[in-house]
Amino acid sequence: MVSKFSYLKNHGPVLGVISAVSLFLVLPQILNHSLILGGDSLFHFNRIYDIYMQFKTGNFSYFQSNYGFLQSGRIINALYGPGFAYLLGALLVLVHNWINFQIITSFFAFFISGYTMFFLSREMGSTKKISLLTATLFMGSFWITRWSTNQSFMTWGVMLMPLIVLIGIKMLKNDSESLHVLPLALIFSLLIQVHVLSTLMSIIVLGIFFIFSMIKNKKRNQLLLKCFFAGMLTLLLTFNVWGAMLDVFGSEKLYSPFSELSMSNFTTDISVSTYDTTHIGFVLSLIFLLQIGLYFFKSVKFTTPNKVVTILGTFFLILSSTLIPWTKLSNIIPQLQSSLQFPYRFIGFATVLLLAGFGATITSLSSLRLKKYFEIFMIILSGFILFQSYTDLQNKSTLWNTDRPIISKSLNDFKSDYSNEQIKNIFVSSNLEKGLQIVTNESSDYLPKYYSTDDASYNQRGTNGYRNKGDSEAYTAYGKYINRNTSAITTRVVNDKLIISWNAIKKTDKIQLPIVIYANSLITLNNHHLNKDKMTLSIIGTPTITSPKAGKNTLILSYHSNLITMKSILVVISAWIISVIALIILTMKKRYKPDL
Repeated sequence: MVSKFSYLKNHGPVLGVISAVSLFLVLPQILNHSLILGGDSLFHFNRIYDIYMQFKTGNFSYFQSNYGFLQSGRIINALYGPGFAYLLGALLVLVHNWINFQIITSFFAFFISGYTMFFLSREMGSTKKISLLTATLFMGSFWITRWSTNQSFMTWGVMLMPLIVLIGIKMLKNDSESLHVLPLALIFSLLIQVHVLSTLMSIIVLGIFFIFSMIKNKKRNQLLLKCFFAGMLTLLLTFNVWGAMLDVFGSEKLYSPFSELSMSNFTTDISVSTYDTTHIGFVLSLIFLLQIGLYFFKSVKFTTPNKVVTILGTFFLILSSTLIPWTKLSNIIPQLQSSLQFPYRFIGFATVLLLAGFGATITSLSSLRLKKYFEIFMIILSGFILFQSYTDLQNKSTLWNTDRPIISKSLNDFKSDYSNEQIKNIFVSSNLEKGLQIVTNESSDYLPKYYSTDDASYNQRGTNGYRNKGDSEAYTAYGKYINRNTSAITTRVVNDKLIISWNAIKKTDKIQLPIVIYANSLITLNNHHLNKDKMTLSIIGTPTITSPKAGKNTLILSYHSNLITMKSILVVISAWIISVIALIILTMKKRYKPDL
């Protein structure tokens, strides 16, 4: 029987190096004991805090945010990586501290990114040493560090992209030892539970791999059947995601993430400087140009998988660049302005594909001396990119101990009566909610759109730096009716219901409540059902209520879904548990199969 310790023996050094690099990249935060609050931090902290409180209190609400976002009841998590949000919420329960939470999640982001890239490189035929070097380069790349520096959720999608490409490589092989239904379904389902935009990009990648596979392979029917069964299992494992989208998007119009009208300003280019959102940086620019040049000039013999990843990587590199007239294109297809927003997001897949291809290219070199030189070259480049990443993280970390603890003030609203020192003390205290109350986020994502003017008026360029008139008015309304609402109310949560009480001086007193009403919201006022036509709603669905009586009045808000129920969620959870256990059993049987 194969030794049960053989896996650790073979992969121990790899795990050690990837762990060491991950620790190196989170050292700035550990040494500075700092929290990095970037542009997306408050938005995601509110999402995760809401789940944290659900676990702490046992008051679970899949749709309404009854604790996060100032207990406004808005819908976020059900439409934005719900499965992963619950995992992060559970982690926050364990660490109960924003700094520790950020350090631990950053470590996992670096570690998992490195390990997935190592696996992909090995599948591409790269040696262990070269696979480890491509993993290190990937760990230091812009999008992987973006969670640490900005809390961009795109990091978690990019982290899993090597597994998507790995599936594509297995599709090309399409033999009984390579492509299996269960891993295919689980990997894709995991990505859907994490980040929808990354999923859409992955569909493009797998679609192209599928076309190549259908052309190359003779076992087309077998490939079709495997993809069909994997697709069916994926639908079951992600029912909570697409079911919630059907329920909410199918019942009303919602505000999408803000529309970027000048998309061409948010492309990325080859550069000789350090990396940022609009520059690839010297290290990856050099690798990309070498890989593309070696392919098109036929300097090295490329395998079929290497050809496909290089072509695809070049395609995504072009998509992320100024070569595409994105502003003109988005004027023709306006949906791109809110769904994609920033073309530089394509660089994540370009990085995965071209790095994996570069490792395979170096491995295939016939000259041992040349291969050795390239290995040294990759070690030097890895050192450069890790040094840059460390420096960037160090600079962001030290800001916490200055008079600018919040790096990005864009879309964030600050309570003026708190100093920077007080803000820092509050965020590191055991009261996780307090910081989210004094620094609030004004994003209007997934709020109901009660907007009366026509689309042409809505899409006019807005004021105050916002992208269009509709977004500008929605952000302003959210700040006014939710973040800076001064109504004297008390709020509590029972099960999945948000209960708001206030005292009216006299009957018919009007009050603006800082909650959000959706088409499927259920509202009771003083034990009587209240229809939406009996209240005045703002453009984002916040209600103005006429008090039925003097004294105490109580409104109860909940959300009713015909698709997503507790039973259906339990079915999805059960399907995940069974699938993961089955995968573990199958993997163990394969690994420890006795030699005959």
